[in-house]
Amino acid sequence: MKDNLFVIKLNTHKPPEFKEVRSKEWILYGSSGEWKNRYPDYLLDLYNSSAKHHAIVNGKVDYIFGNGFMLNEGGLDTEGIAKANDFLRHPNSEESLNDIAAKCIADLEIYNGFALEIIYNQTNRKIAAIHHAEFKQYRKAKDADAYFFSEDWKKYNPETELIHAFDHNNPGGKQLLYVRGYHPQSQAYPLPNYLGCIPYIEVDKEIANYQLNAIKNNFQAGKMINFFNGQPPEEEQESIEGKLNKKFTGTDNANSFILNFNDSKEQGAEVINLDGNDFADRYQILEKTTQQNIFTGHRITDGALFGVKEEGIFNTRQQLRDSYELFKNTYVNNRQMLVERVFNGLMEVQGFVDRLEIRDVEPLGVEFSEQTKVSVMTTEEIREEIGLEPLAEAEKMQKVDAEMEAETRVCEAFASCGENVNSSSIIYTRPVRFETQQDADHSEDTLKRFGFGSEAFDLAVLDQLKKDPSLSWAAIAEVMKVTVDEILESVRNLAALDYLKVGVATVIDSTQKVSEITTRGNRALETAEPLDVALKIRYRYIKSGEAAGASIIETTRDFCRNLVNLSNSGKTWSNAEIQQIGMSEGRNVWQRKGGFWTRKGGQVTTPYCRHVWEQLVVKA
Repeated sequence: MKDNLFVIKLNTHKPPEFKEVRSKEWILYGSSGEWKNRYPDYLLDLYNSSAKHHAIVNGKVDYIFGNGFMLNEGGLDTEGIAKANDFLRHPNSEESLNDIAAKCIADLEIYNGFALEIIYNQTNRKIAAIHHAEFKQYRKAKDADAYFFSEDWKKYNPETELIHAFDHNNPGGKQLLYVRGYHPQSQAYPLPNYLGCIPYIEVDKEIANYQLNAIKNNFQAGKMINFFNGQPPEEEQESIEGKLNKKFTGTDNANSFILNFNDSKEQGAEVINLDGNDFADRYQILEKTTQQNIFTGHRITDGALFGVKEEGIFNTRQQLRDSYELFKNTYVNNRQMLVERVFNGLMEVQGFVDRLEIRDVEPLGVEFSEQTKVSVMTTEEIREEIGLEPLAEAEKMQKVDAEMEAETRVCEAFASCGENVNSSSIIYTRPVRFETQQDADHSEDTLKRFGFGSEAFDLAVLDQLKKDPSLSWAAIAEVMKVTVDEILESVRNLAALDYLKVGVATVIDSTQKVSEITTRGNRALETAEPLDVALKIRYRYIKSGEAAGASIIETTRDFCRNLVNLSNSGKTWSNAEIQQIGMSEGRNVWQRKGGFWTRKGGQVTTPYCRHVWEQLVVKA
């Protein structure tokens, strides 16, 4: 007897195959399935259907495009500058080069490639126009260095136009510059950088579809159906299966119901609920796992950069900046270099070599908190910020005098306490940027427990994971006031020492990152030697290592000027002394640090100045 239980299998994603078929003049962009020869349309559908994927792709485009192309005018005469700027502003009659670049970068992040239509002038020596070309509408010719264009590749025999590939050594008419990002499996066509997480993008798409239809139908079907009126022939079984599958399965039919008419129970159908009572829990796990794997596939360490806030993580300005720097160094820079190389190549045809450079943008959404702004702004600056009229001159002078008096009291308080330390007694230093007193207290507690040095830092990371194995790297970095990159380096060290195992666990057919402290790791935490009681933790105020020039310059504010001079004379302060001074004047002395700092070039402004507190470990 044949098995009468049918199992409907879920589709799995496989990378497309790029095949030549005898009946076609072009190489198929995906050789089978629903999206045969239309893999770019499939990628575009994912982009339009998954909210998380859509947000990440758009964020990547914004970061890569930055503030657009900047023209390097060095060494050009007036006429050369005018011609280069004209080409930058008008590569065609309707768009600027930046308009075209923005579209190309969007294609690059969706398809891992982009295309440009190049039109030469009548002499075929210069480029007359550059147009963005719809990447998904081109297919590589089998037997020529050319591409076929079609507006509709759904058709079996689409109408096509052959366009030769860009070759400046053989210019003429219209050519296509077809740019492919590298992927080890790609041949005629590129594969997207996020290929590994496409199944999870599909899941995100289906979750949204399921939720929408669940709301519309207001009932859930997750059932086994038993028929009791005998076993029909195999063909009839398959027919019934096909009808049920078509009518009730898939996220479009979420929460639909089954209506059954029969004469008796024996001739009817029994419907058994297969979902169980833990559907909500499984859904939450699936939602979280889907998000994490989409982040991983896109090489995202901090969702806040893309407007996706992770539960339980508060992202400070510094954390966002650190996350942005990591993402920029590991992803954005390489993509910008590719775009710059292509467009500089076109500029070279016009006689301008290496003249274009993309201007970076600040992390999206990074705004200084109101508390941070108020802590470093003058009364006049605050009034301007909130739209109030400037103070009358007399009142303004009173406010200025009051601020100067408060600043003077703070500086006098630092001068009247503290302790001089000989440089020979200092055995460890590191710059710190605490935003709250709690940050300072946590830093000292960690230092006292594990000591200092790279091994001590690794143990501190291990201790955080022991307290909460589910913590993300970004969350640990936030607690420890370091960058995500430093946490990742520490995790690698811990794994090499066999203190920590990081892997994946399967939970209801989904994978999640898990961190496990090994026996050796637990023993290392238990036997860690605390900081010698004969050592003390002190602080001094110095010029940041990021800043060039002298410690004190013309624009240095009085607060910084006084504290740097005191520190240069050997004066240091304890955490308790700094806290007491801050409380007495009602200001965050850790955070104030002189005001805003606009870096050279005016592109980056930070709510702290050129100076920084330095944490010292000193012999008693």
